[in-house]
Amino acid sequence: MAAFAPLEAGDPSQAGPYGIVGRLGSGGMGRVYLARSPGGRTVAVKIIREELADDPTFRRRFAREVQAARRVTGFFTAAVLDAAPEADPPWLATAYVPGLSLSEAVAARGAWPEQPVLALGTALAEALEAIHSAEVVHRDLKPSNVLLAADGPRVIDFGISVAADDTKLTLTGTAVGTPGYMPPEQLVGKDVGPAGDVFALGAVLAYAVTGTGPFAGGSAHGVNYRVVHEEPDLSRVPARLADVVAQCLAKDPQQRPSVPGLVEELGQLSAACPTAGVFSGSGWLPASVAIDITRIQAAPLPETATGTVPLKAPPADAPPAATDQSPAGAVPRTAIATAVVGAAPTAGLPASPPQPVSVGRLLGLPRRHALIGLAVAAVLAVLAATLLLPDGLLDGDRRNTQNKGSAAPATELAFEELWSYEKDPAGPPVIVDGKVYFGDHGGTLHALDTDSGTPVWKYGGLKGARPVTIADGVVYAFSGNSGALHSVDADTGDRRWSFKIDDASTGAAPKGTDYLFTNVAVAKGTVYLLTNPWPTGRPALYALDAGTGKELWNHPVDRGLSTALTVADGVIYCGLGGKDYENYLYALDADTGDQLWRIKTGGSNRGKVTSLSVAGSTVYFGSEEGTFYAADATNGEVRWKYRSESEDAEWTDPPLVSDGVVYASVKDRFDSDENPGRVYAFTANSGKRLWEHGTTGAASPPVLTGGAVHFSDAGTLQALDPRTGTSLGDAPLTTGTDPLLTVSGDRAYFDGGDERLHAGRISLTRD
Repeated sequence: MAAFAPLEAGDPSQAGPYGIVGRLGSGGMGRVYLARSPGGRTVAVKIIREELADDPTFRRRFAREVQAARRVTGFFTAAVLDAAPEADPPWLATAYVPGLSLSEAVAARGAWPEQPVLALGTALAEALEAIHSAEVVHRDLKPSNVLLAADGPRVIDFGISVAADDTKLTLTGTAVGTPGYMPPEQLVGKDVGPAGDVFALGAVLAYAVTGTGPFAGGSAHGVNYRVVHEEPDLSRVPARLADVVAQCLAKDPQQRPSVPGLVEELGQLSAACPTAGVFSGSGWLPASVAIDITRIQAAPLPETATGTVPLKAPPADAPPAATDQSPAGAVPRTAIATAVVGAAPTAGLPASPPQPVSVGRLLGLPRRHALIGLAVAAVLAVLAATLLLPDGLLDGDRRNTQNKGSAAPATELAFEELWSYEKDPAGPPVIVDGKVYFGDHGGTLHALDTDSGTPVWKYGGLKGARPVTIADGVVYAFSGNSGALHSVDADTGDRRWSFKIDDASTGAAPKGTDYLFTNVAVAKGTVYLLTNPWPTGRPALYALDAGTGKELWNHPVDRGLSTALTVADGVIYCGLGGKDYENYLYALDADTGDQLWRIKTGGSNRGKVTSLSVAGSTVYFGSEEGTFYAADATNGEVRWKYRSESEDAEWTDPPLVSDGVVYASVKDRFDSDENPGRVYAFTANSGKRLWEHGTTGAASPPVLTGGAVHFSDAGTLQALDPRTGTSLGDAPLTTGTDPLLTVSGDRAYFDGGDERLHAGRISLTRD
C-alpha cells in the first residue's frame, strides 16, 4: 500500500516555499500533496479549491480554524506547521509521516489484542488532554482520525472542531460528527464539551478491540437512536478495558471520567506510565500492523516534481505566509494517507453522512438505491475535509442538516454538469470513499474519481451481474451468467475471491440458468447472498466468510424470493415465500439462518416485499400490492400499516427514515399511466400520513439532503419541501428515460440516456 501517488499534468509545483512532489489524497475542500521545504523537510500541503477560495466567508472561517488548530500541541496530536489563508488559493502544511489510520488498519488486519489497545488509549487520552488544554474540543474523534505511526498514534483533523469559547459558530441543534461516536447530548441538541470527546474515545477503543462500534451498525438514524436510548454492547471487550470504556460511554456527561484521570488509569493498565517508553518503536502495535507501517516507511519518496504548474501568486497586499515557529524537535509528526470518505461537497448542499448499511443493485434489474458507510480507507491532515463552507456552515453541520426537516425550504433548484464518462450504468451508481462505482451493460465494473470522473480501475467478467454491495473496502458483485459472487478490492480493483453457486451444497445449476431476485448484504465479517436459480434450482440464502468466501451455511427457501434484504443488530430481514404460496417478511438469526419471526405480506404469488429499511427498533417495509408496514424489529408485531389507492403500486427500495419521519415512494409495477407513482411522508411512530406528492412517472427512492427531499421523476430531478411535500423546483437530467439517479451531498450521478454516466452539482436558492 503506497502512501503517495505520482503527480499528474496540471498539478501545482509550489505552495509558498514548499515544492510539491507527489499526491496524497483529495477531498471536498481540495487536494493534499506531498511536498518538501527549502531545507528538505517533508510536509503535507493541503491546497483549497478555487471555488471555495473565492468566497470571503470561507476565507475568514478557514483562517479562524487554522488559528484554533495552532493552539494545539502535544506529541500525540498533529500540529499545523505553516499556512497561508490569504494566498490564492489558500493552503496549509503539516509535517508528514507515512502511516495508517486506525480504521484502515482494523479493516485490513482485524481487531486488536487488549494490550496494544490499552497503549493506544493512553496516547489518545494524552492527545485529548493537549487539545482541551488549548480550549479546543475535537468533536469528531473516530477511527479514521487516529493515525498510526511506529512511535505512537496521532489525533488528526480539527476541521470541524471549534474553540470552546466560540461554539456559537455552529448551528443550534445541528449534529456535527459521525454516528456511533457522537455523544448522546450532541444528538439531542445540547451543548457539547470535552466530555463529548471522552465518549468518542470510549467508542474508538471498543472499535479497536472488537472491529465494530459499541452501538453496532445499520443506518445512521438507528445507530444514533441506540446511542441515546440503549446501552453499548461491550460483551466482546476484555474485562479491564470494558470497565474504562463503559465509564467513557456513560449517557450523562457528568458521569464520564476526566481526561487526566483517563491518562492515569489507562497508563496503569497498560503498564506504560509515562507513555513515552512504550512508543520508542513499533512494538506497541499488533505485529501485522507494524509490518504494514514498516513497508510504507521504507518506500522511497520522490525528490522533484515533474509535469506540474505553479500556484497563482498571492495578492500583492496579502500578508506573508505564516512560518513554523515551533522549537526544534517539539513539533509532532503527522501522517497523511491517500483518500477521504465520500463525494465531498463544494457548494450548495451538505454531504450525506456515512451510512454503514448494505448497497444493492449497482448493476442490473430491480434497483436498490442506498448509500453506505464503511471503514475509512485513509485520512487527510488537520482541517482537511471538513472546513467551513461559504454560507457560514461547518461542513459537518451541512452534512447533518439533512436530518432537520424544519430547515428553510428552497425556492429554486438548479443543476450544473461537472463531467461525463464514456460508459453508462446498468443500475444506480454508488458513491463511496471518493469514488463512483457502477457496472456497465457489458459486464465491466468501473471505479471513477468523484471529482473528475477519471477512471481509477476496471474489473471485467461480470456479464449478467445485478447486485453490487460495498462494505469494509470490498466490492461484492454477483455475475448472473456464471452464478458467482466476486469479492473485489475497492481501492485497486483486484479480485480477492469468488464463490460459485454450483459449488454449494444445493447442487450445480445447469447451463442457461438465470439468477433472479439476487441481492447481497454484509455485516460483521459475513456476506449474505440471496438468489433464485431459474428455471431450475432452489432459491436459497447463503452466509459466506467475508475474508475468504468460504460458505458458512445456506438456508434453502421453499419458493419465491424478493430483492429485499438487509442485516441489522444480528438479524437478517428479507422477503421470502413459504410452502403455502404466501409471501412474507422474514427475520432470521444472522449467525444460523434460523427463523425468529415472519409477517405475511401477500398470497397467490403476489405481495412480495419490495422495499425495506431498519431504523432503531422498527422495520419499515412495503410490498408490491401497495401496503407499507412498520413492525417491531424484536418480535415482528405490526405497529402500523398504510395501503395505497392502487393494488398494483410497488414501494421502491429503500424507504428513508429521518427525524421521526418516513419518506417512501411507490410506482406502478406495470408502468401504467393511470397510477404512475407517488412520494409519501409518514410519522415514523404512528404512520400518520403527513403529505403525498403525485409524480409523472416512477419515482426513485427519496433522498433527504440540503433541507429538501430529492428524487427522479420522468427524467427530471425533483425537490420537495420535507415539511409539506410542495415542489421546490425541478431540473432536467434526461429526455424522459429513467436516469438511475444517485444523490450524494450536492452531487447527482445518473445515466443521461446517451450511453454515458453524468455527474453534476445541485444547488438550492433559499428565501
